[in-house]
Amino acid sequence: MGILPRLLIRSAISIAAIGTTAFYLTRRRLNEKCPRIPYSALPEASACRNLIDSGQATPQPAWGLPNSRLVPSWPDADGDDTTLTHWIPSFAAVQVEIPASLLSAASLEFPHAGADNNDRSLLADVKKVVAAFLNARAAGVEPWILDRDVPPLEFTPGHHLFGTHPEPGAFLLGLWRSEGGVVEGLDPAGLPRGAPRPVAAFPSNAVVLGTRDGVHDSAGLVLYWMVAGKWMDKLNRASAALYLPGHFMQGGFQEFIVERVEEKTVRVTYVSVEASQRKVSGRLPWLLYEMHVMYAQSLLLGAVRRLRLSKQS
Repeated sequence: MGILPRLLIRSAISIAAIGTTAFYLTRRRLNEKCPRIPYSALPEASACRNLIDSGQATPQPAWGLPNSRLVPSWPDADGDDTTLTHWIPSFAAVQVEIPASLLSAASLEFPHAGADNNDRSLLADVKKVVAAFLNARAAGVEPWILDRDVPPLEFTPGHHLFGTHPEPGAFLLGLWRSEGGVVEGLDPAGLPRGAPRPVAAFPSNAVVLGTRDGVHDSAGLVLYWMVAGKWMDKLNRASAALYLPGHFMQGGFQEFIVERVEEKTVRVTYVSVEASQRKVSGRLPWLLYEMHVMYAQSLLLGAVRRLRLSKQS
């Protein structure tokens, strides 16, 4: 073997070693600052937990879950459709605890958003977390690639939050809360007729909120996102042509939860549940799944930083 090929091989090995080391160090640092939590540790009130619990168990493996769940399509105009057309290939949840004063003192801009900086409810806190999260996301490269004509933030069902309308984009599904005796479950039926439809059905958590007892006051917001069908098809065909394992994401749901665990402490949980058609049987490659979780951790930590920066003087 000549000198040049040997140099190229050594360089490739060195780059791979450096990249692997950087990946694991970054992963460890993020896990320390923003721990991952298993599905079983999700708040009982979580709408995404209710989605998973309501699904039909299947032995098919899923990242982040003991096994996957089968769920129906979003119901059409004719009524409910209980056919189990979709499955959950991946789940992730990350969590941080922050001082309650960080949210009560945060001053964020909510043009036409129906949020009041003087509101001390957990529902208002969730809106502040989401606003800070979107602010942190806007500081990265993703908006330059995906975002087109995103309107000012509003907390109404079907509102375009980021990405491109109708896809690839993310939209608000609804809010819920259980606080001080006030119980309001997520209402998926409140999605406006003209709004883009989620990739799969999403049940209300009203029954869960009404029956749970002895748990923390909490509130949450759920959004749904979709990858453009033509994009996904092209990526999956390219992956198959290269004999790569897994598939690329089709869509899913994200949830932000704020719990009052102590008088001066709140717990913020960020949940991501992927949903895909059953005919697409593969999962994301492990490395891409890990990068997806690490990106979620970095965004949640970024949201906390934005909240600190926005504190009123």
